[in-house]
Amino acid sequence: MQIASTCHSVASQMLSRFDDVRVCIQSSIASCGLLSDSMSRDACCTLQDSKGTKRARVEKNSGAFRFWHDERRFKGGADRCLVQQALFEAGGVRTGGYPKAAPVPGPLGFQRHGDWDMLWSPARSALKAMPLLKAGQLISAVPGMYCLTKKRRLSTTLAAAYGDEAWQLVPQSYSLPAELQEWKQWLQQQEAHGVDPGPWMLKTAQHLGKGLVLLPGQQAYQAAVTPRLPSAKPFVLAQRYVSNPLLINDCKFGIRLWLLITGVDPCTAYLHTQGLVLFSTDSYDLGSLSDDEGAAGRGHITNYAQNVGGTVWNLVMLKQHLGADVYKRLWNKLVSSAAHVACAAMGEVRQEHAAGRVPPNSTFELLGLDYLVDEDMHPWLLEVNGTPSLAVDHGDAPVEQLIHDTKNAMVQDMVNILNCSRRFLARYGQVKAGSKLPAPQAAAVRATLTRNDEASIRRRVEFELKHRGGFLPLMGHYPVLKYAGGVSSSTGIQQQGSDAGNNAEQEPPDAGQQIVASSVSSSVADVNGSGQPGSGPAFSERDKRLFVYMQSWWSKQRKLLALRRKVAKQQAQQEATTGEAAPAEQMQQDTVVLDQTPVAA
Repeated sequence: MQIASTCHSVASQMLSRFDDVRVCIQSSIASCGLLSDSMSRDACCTLQDSKGTKRARVEKNSGAFRFWHDERRFKGGADRCLVQQALFEAGGVRTGGYPKAAPVPGPLGFQRHGDWDMLWSPARSALKAMPLLKAGQLISAVPGMYCLTKKRRLSTTLAAAYGDEAWQLVPQSYSLPAELQEWKQWLQQQEAHGVDPGPWMLKTAQHLGKGLVLLPGQQAYQAAVTPRLPSAKPFVLAQRYVSNPLLINDCKFGIRLWLLITGVDPCTAYLHTQGLVLFSTDSYDLGSLSDDEGAAGRGHITNYAQNVGGTVWNLVMLKQHLGADVYKRLWNKLVSSAAHVACAAMGEVRQEHAAGRVPPNSTFELLGLDYLVDEDMHPWLLEVNGTPSLAVDHGDAPVEQLIHDTKNAMVQDMVNILNCSRRFLARYGQVKAGSKLPAPQAAAVRATLTRNDEASIRRRVEFELKHRGGFLPLMGHYPVLKYAGGVSSSTGIQQQGSDAGNNAEQEPPDAGQQIVASSVSSSVADVNGSGQPGSGPAFSERDKRLFVYMQSWWSKQRKLLALRRKVAKQQAQQEATTGEAAPAEQMQQDTVVLDQTPVAA
């Protein structure tokens, strides 16, 4: 009893010292809608500050869905979290996730399964919610995606799927220490032929551009086999350095794109048409690989964390610099690369879903793709980030606004394509927020949560295509024809009365409208491999049917785009001739008819 009394006294004193913090937290809780699990769904609560003043009245059933934001696992505070803002706008109520300023850490989302419909958390913690995941819930991680997001796994995953053609997607890489012997043999072969192996980048498992060492080939190998100090992280990857990068103003740059995975079988993947161009702080100098401390020189690193306050562009600015035609060719290559990367992971992803008995449509993941462009305008994928930074922070206000606008547009599109405002209603036996159905009808609505038949898939894909915003669907760019031996059109997914093409006008003119599923270009020079073919991505029958459907969908988009351009041109010509706006009624009618025509696979 004495010990308990002492502990209570100490706790009271500590809380009194954090009085201002507590008030701030309670205000944050009131504004975010953080409610305890003990409150019923229809209950209300009144939150008070330290002086007993009523702050806010929060109703748990005031939104369309409940989300948990593991704020402590992300950079920055919740007040600047783009995802949280987008979820609020979609009708979400935040029911958990302790603020960073809280004096106690509090539980994470995977420890409170009954408190949320959607869990927004980094993949490492989100995946811990899998064992108890219920039908209709949604987590921000896809089991099995570590085969791409772990540095040592990316190259092996791509090589397993595409053989030596993988080295046209990523620079030649060796997983350490497992492939040390293979790397040694390759270096010896180059030396025997009198070929300079060039510089190699050694990478640790650290993030934010930390732990990178850039050395000539043999020196890099010796550094990899030499035991490191206990305080130093071990190297997990040796990657051939792209020594001929495209430079802008004598500086190296990288491109950050966002890849969204919304479904597993079939694999539905989308690449956002906006992105960021991140420049190195120092000029590029191949003669100076390392700094005074032995780390890779800053002129060789484009990671934003290592170039805080540096130059940042968006893709529109890059297009203006390169020219429309050059940028279009580069963008088409980026689309093809992203499609190949998404497909390569599907075999392991589906195995993980089956092993974990994951309910259908319960996972999604946002990935950050980091590309480097060389002098030949070939994009090289360097890394896939499982928790891409969505923070907005820059010392220059206009640049910070550019970063905000780019990331926020992508986040808004992500929330829309996931249908957050309506997808969770079935969990509560509803078809409309706040409307209660009779018990039998409510049970029938809940039963739809476990459906994963062709009709359900078709409806989901149609919705995503219609509400994709700036996300470009990659399903029509999968290398199905090369690795699946062709597809019969009779297996296509049929679409009835959909207007999935309504957003065609939002597609940028160079967004890869006419790309078809093609293999990785074999024209890339300097590929050093044994010519071993890969087994190909693990395409399912649903993948093949979706591919056929998307081919028809793209054809419809091209026709729509051509008609709309014809209408605009005719209107401009008549306005220039008569001085009055021309309605071009017949053209507009043709456009509407085509827009409402079902897509037949």
